[in-house]
Amino acid sequence: MASSSHILTQVLSRGGIIAHQTDTVFGLACIPKEASLQRLARLKQRDTGRGFILLASNCEQLNNYIECTPDELKQLSYQHTHPTTYLVNAKPHLPASLLGQHSKIAVRIVQHPTVAEICRNIGAIASTSCNISQQEICNDARICRTLFGPHIDYIETESITGTGHASRIIDLSTQKILRE
Repeated sequence: MASSSHILTQVLSRGGIIAHQTDTVFGLACIPKEASLQRLARLKQRDTGRGFILLASNCEQLNNYIECTPDELKQLSYQHTHPTTYLVNAKPHLPASLLGQHSKIAVRIVQHPTVAEICRNIGAIASTSCNISQQEICNDARICRTLFGPHIDYIETESITGTGHASRIIDLSTQKILRE
């Protein structure tokens, strides 16, 4: 029987949308390609100007998306005890829906074993919380199924749960903490 990370990788590779545990909250994810990002934004009823976060298992997976100094890369790769998302200068010509109206992109090196394995297999993935935009976050696969029904290609139920709280957000170039 295939592992859940293998199934999730296959679904994502085909342009699908998954619901999955992360190191923070239950999330929705897709590959960072415009068509998949647009589909995810429609599913969440989310303004495409907001952009998405990229989850990766290491900094190398972010090379095509970010521009930063060696010192910033070192900080980005540091493993925090609390999940930390960084706002990083984005490379030009990224999918419009990935960045939204921003010049920086949100990225997080994940500690969650299933997500890290997915990223090792497929590269960085675009992610967002599992909810309809501006509504309470869904941290339960059953509620996710009720909310999104057949519009989610796979709902992962086997992984360990995350912290249940949003990550800390730090602007990498200014070191300003935007959310603790």
